[in-house]
Amino acid sequence: MSRTRLHTARPQRRQINWFVILMALMFLMAAFKLGEQAFTYHDLSQDKAQAEARLKAAQEENEQLQQEKEQLVDPSYVEKLAREDLGMTKDGEIPYIYQKK
Repeated sequence: MSRTRLHTARPQRRQINWFVILMALMFLMAAFKLGEQAFTYHDLSQDKAQAEARLKAAQEENEQLQQEKEQLVDPSYVEKLAREDLGMTKDGEIPYIYQKK
């Protein structure tokens, strides 16, 4: 009998496909960066909305102050403010002060 070995089927080791691993890592890095940029964009959008709200409030206040400035030229408006806000009276007038109960 000859000494020949029968070749038994040995389980072959799978070779690591480095290209697939490298591409998967690159994909994960790109996905991470994209997610990071999405969060940054969301934060900037919120900051922009808050800044626009502050701007609108400031513009409304500015418009209100401009109207009051225009009214301050009128002597009757100045007299009204002096009487109501400062409690001033004309000569000979007696001020009445009501107490709250």
